[in-house]
Amino acid sequence: MTIALLGIFLFTSSQVFANNARDYIPLEPNTFFLALYYNHSFGNEYYVNGSKKSNSANFIGNVSVLRPVYFTQLGPFTIDPQILLPFGEVTLPNQQSSGIGDATFASTIWFVNNKESKVLFAWTPFVTAPTGQYDRESGINLGANRWATKQEICFAKGFGDRTWLELSGYAQFFSDNDNALNTEGHRATSSRDPLFGGDAHLSYNFTPEFFGSLDYIFTGGGRTIVGGKEQNDWQATHNVGVSGAYMVTPHMQVMTAFSTDAAVANGVRTSTVMVRLGFIF
Repeated sequence: MTIALLGIFLFTSSQVFANNARDYIPLEPNTFFLALYYNHSFGNEYYVNGSKKSNSANFIGNVSVLRPVYFTQLGPFTIDPQILLPFGEVTLPNQQSSGIGDATFASTIWFVNNKESKVLFAWTPFVTAPTGQYDRESGINLGANRWATKQEICFAKGFGDRTWLELSGYAQFFSDNDNALNTEGHRATSSRDPLFGGDAHLSYNFTPEFFGSLDYIFTGGGRTIVGGKEQNDWQATHNVGVSGAYMVTPHMQVMTAFSTDAAVANGVRTSTVMVRLGFIF
């Protein structure tokens, strides 16, 4: 099962970097937002082609992400150059990876940011560099040892003074990993098919300081080919969750979220508890 597990944390990291409710509602230009995330993920059920094969995967992930974001103007458009720096630890039975993950650089550009009609349309290009911890002998890694680019678009609409609906979709493309391990235990090149996904967030302000959200995430594709042999690790995962955020002060926000996989094609079915501290300067 080791080769099949090679992609587990790549999938988990896609959940770590999934959008949260109201992520696509921009702050005012010349505003700095500093976010610190903590994600605790866990799962025991291992699936192959949609069928459960094991109850003893024992996957545990404790991953934090530091995310500085700066909102500014590029001509008539609002943009938010940012960096996502993950670090932490992920484990399987008798296997562990800890340290720094792959750094991601991004910047959203809002082509439509109409405050009166509360209509938003934005594009975010992400570039992920192979900066993380990677060991080809391990069945799980914080780093992927490959470059990736993710192209995401989002449409958001506000209704009244309390409700927002955000819909986004993306395609992610990967370079080859030339330091993988094949089934014979030899060094090999691993390529990965594009990953496609999307999410939806329906959020509502219960008070001016507090909102709650219903969240849905889909991840599909991403099959790997190691040494010319296709791996049975393509994704078709439906994830559902709830989240809430509270403005402790005008410059500090606390967000919490719980999500769980409702359906998994291949890999470990996981649940995640997330806490985010956000500071506005």
